[in-house]
Amino acid sequence: MKTICISNQKGGVGKSTIAVHLAQHIIEKNNRVLFVDIDPQANASKTIRQISDVLPVDASQLFTDELDDLAEGTGAISLIQADEKMADIERSDPNVLLTFKKNLSSISEQFDYCIIDTPPTLGIRMTAALIASQYVLAPIELEEYSIDGITKMLQTIFGVQNKWNQDLNFLGMLPNRFNPRSLAQKATLESLLKSYAHLLIPAPIGIRSSIPEALNEGIPVWKLKKTAARVAGQEFKKAFSIIDKKLEGEKE
Repeated sequence: MKTICISNQKGGVGKSTIAVHLAQHIIEKNNRVLFVDIDPQANASKTIRQISDVLPVDASQLFTDELDDLAEGTGAISLIQADEKMADIERSDPNVLLTFKKNLSSISEQFDYCIIDTPPTLGIRMTAALIASQYVLAPIELEEYSIDGITKMLQTIFGVQNKWNQDLNFLGMLPNRFNPRSLAQKATLESLLKSYAHLLIPAPIGIRSSIPEALNEGIPVWKLKKTAARVAGQEFKKAFSIIDKKLEGEKE
């Protein structure tokens, strides 16, 4: 099972949107996906629940219980949904980091991929996800406050890689909620391409009303039967094709 963590310490950058669409892109390649939502806002759970088998365990139990055997879902996506106890995990003993990794490992033979949607704060849950993953993808927004946090975000990711998980591969920063009419955002994107070209996925995803519409219906935006959704779908597919090549490159 290839585990991909969707992570950024800054909120509002669209982690759940990217996570949900990436999961649906992966199943189109005949893969079985385990979707783990450890963000107590549970936005991803709300969407994925419509198209998945919900496993009989809540996300908080991955940190607290020894789950040697989980019931296997029968669909393309199986969901371990967020629950209200997720926030309590931050006050837990650090040993829950290993419990989380052990529980995911115990069911790894059942799935081809695991997507973990993380909370927008650095803490036990995000750290646990980074330790348990082979890959991390970081959606970013091209606004001043979001850019200010990039260095801190990269320090977190590479810090976990150096200290706890040498197998963690950084897939890159994915610009999201991009407004092509904004001169400031365009300038920021150009600056990032110069400073972080090797760490940036050069396929920004724009702000499109069709994206929340698709999430509401539980489908990826490229399957939304509206002309306005076509460009959004093309943007997602372009970004994911780059990610696919990175994943394939790691396998070789």
